[in-house]
Amino acid sequence: MVDKSLPFAQALLSIGQESGQEDAFLENLVTVKEVFKENPQLASVMNHPAISNAEKEKMLLEIFNNDFNGSFVDFLKVVCRHSMAGSLPSIADDYSQLLDESRHIQTVKVTTAAPLDEMQKQKLAVVLEQKLGGKVKLQCSIDEKLIAGMRIQTEDSVMDATYLGQLNKMKEQLSRS
Repeated sequence: MVDKSLPFAQALLSIGQESGQEDAFLENLVTVKEVFKENPQLASVMNHPAISNAEKEKMLLEIFNNDFNGSFVDFLKVVCRHSMAGSLPSIADDYSQLLDESRHIQTVKVTTAAPLDEMQKQKLAVVLEQKLGGKVKLQCSIDEKLIAGMRIQTEDSVMDATYLGQLNKMKEQLSRS
């Protein structure tokens, strides 16, 4: 399936880089995404085909006009006029990923059985940055089924240092013998 939100994220990133506002735009998109998440009815309205693009634009401007600068407000108008208002959370995700790529920041998914504290996250980030040779952004999640340890997933590899992973390896080895 084609990601229709990607061109909007690319265009906004280009404008942000030219004007030095890429971080401000990211903050704005995070705010928009949070509002959509906290108000599921807003997402329904923005995706509803019976509501005109002009009405959607008017609603978004009433919600966000005072919070954002002119360039970002103009971007919201363009998104509405192209019937993409309901895709703003996806645009936010795409923008964040593109911004990280432009800054050579690799997202690393870390899954643990128990939450990591901030010190553990910082130490893990330092080790991963040394191992991967660049900046990393940790995306942490919890899966209690892992029992203990952690699973680290980069763009092109997975390191499974979980107790569950070790049990599964032992099970596989025993079934072969």
